[in-house]
Formats: sequence, structure tokens, C-alpha cells
Amino acid sequence: MNDIKYYFEKAKQEKFAVGAFNAANIETLKAIVGAAFELKSPVIIEASAGEVSYIGDKELRALVDVYKERFNIPIFLNLDHSHDIQASFEAIDAGYDLIHFDGGELEFTLNIEQTKQVVEKAHLSNLIVEGEIDHIQGSSDDHRQTDARDMQKLGSYTKPEQALDFVTKTKVDILASFIGNVHGIYKESPILDLELLKQISSIIPYTYLSLHGGSGISAQYITGAIQSGNIVKINVNSELRITFKETLTTEVNNTDEIAVYKFMGPVIDSVKQVVMDKMQLFGSVGKI
Repeated sequence: MNDIKYYFEKAKQEKFAVGAFNAANIETLKAIVGAAFELKSPVIIEASAGEVSYIGDKELRALVDVYKERFNIPIFLNLDHSHDIQASFEAIDAGYDLIHFDGGELEFTLNIEQTKQVVEKAHLSNLIVEGEIDHIQGSSDDHRQTDARDMQKLGSYTKPEQALDFVTKTKVDILASFIGNVHGIYKESPILDLELLKQISSIIPYTYLSLHGGSGISAQYITGAIQSGNIVKINVNSELRITFKETLTTEVNNTDEIAVYKFMGPVIDSVKQVVMDKMQLFGSVGKI
């Protein structure tokens, strides 16, 4: 089955989440796909504006298609945190499966207006759109010397009534809300407001919910969000990047080899292990 809506509905009914992992290069892509194939898990490949610029939107679409054909597993491609309508349109035209239009830093009315434009175009191609109304703080940088509470204080927690208003007016398929989740890895896991998540889920029961900042959130909150809050998509980026860099640094510092592909094996394996651990935690193993 190669329909992301099918897997989101399956995830909602069976209480698991599909992992969405950022791929900035061929090595990371290999790691993610390898993990999905080995664990028989559906998977979403994420690409931010920077990653799309680096790889190319059509090039990334072609790479994902090659892996889908080779491994015969459901792999979906998502434009992650797009702040630009035109870039979102280009991803739609390139055949991406999901579009995350992030208007979280826009004035609410303007966010509705722009998100609605993306939804209308995407739905013509039967594509799914994720919207965001409260900017999720942090970044995919290494924040392990920072207290997550300091970053949480910068955000505005999602109001259920506003979430309903936004979803009703834009017709988005997925909502990314802020319940204390922050991008990046911190000294300790951020504390999530799972009761607020339940309220959001209850007021928009037919809208799928995503959880950003999956790298730094402890297992108890991940499980709680899936079981009680109908989270069906969880984003992971920072852990992949940190693992990639740290393993690559070790490999480069311990070899005289100059053929890059010859010392990339351990790097790919280390990233793959992170993805596999997340898939186990999210409950998506064997869901193909």
C-alpha cells in the first residue's frame, strides 16, 4: 500500500506513529531506508528548505522513487517546515507526498490565508498538507548544554479552540501543535503537556496530529502522545545529524583512506541504528 493516508489511519487506529526522518545526503537516506526495510516499517523522508536546496527537489524525489522500487516498501517524501508558498508549490509539482507549510510565525489570519492556498493546490493532486499555528521553538542544532525549559518559555502553547478554527478554515490534513515539544536535543527531555494534547485531539478528531522535536523527547512522553493524543507522525532530525557527525569524525580521525565511500559504512550503520530505535519506540515495526 503506497498511500500515506492509509498508514496515518492505520496508525491512529492501532496506536503507533510513522517516523519522519530528515535526509541531507545519500548516506542518511540509505540509513533511513535500510532501517525501514529491515524492520518492515512505513517511513517518511523529510527534507527542509536547506536540504532541498542542497540535493534538489526533483533529484530527491527521484532518489526516493529508486529506493521505493528497489526495496518495495512504502517510503513517503515530505517537504519539512516550508515557509514559502512558491517553494511549497514547487514541491507539489515535483510530486512530493506531503507538504508541511509552516506559517507558525505569521499573523494568524495571514497564516490561514497562505496555508489555505497550499492546501487547495495540494489537494488537487491528492497530496496531504501539514499546518502549524504556534511556532515550535528550537532548532536541529546541538543544544545538549541548554535546559529545555528555557527554550519552552519562548513558545506559545497551542489553544484547542484556535486549532479548531485553523483546521476548519484551512482544511489541513495534519496539525503540528506546540505542547512543550522543542526542536533539538537538550540536557533533559522537555516535559510535554499531554492533557493539552488530549484536548486538541478531542476538538479536531478527524485531523491527524504530528509531534515535532522527536529527537529529544523521552520514551514516556512519546508513548503517552501516541496512546492518548492520536499522534501519527513524529519528526526526528537532530539525533541523526549528531550521530552522523560524531561517527564521521571518529572514522576520519582513524583512517588514512581517501576514498570516502570506504569509511562511510560505520557512519551509515550508526544513523541506521538511531532510526531503528525510533521505529521500535514509535511502534511502527512490522506495520507494512
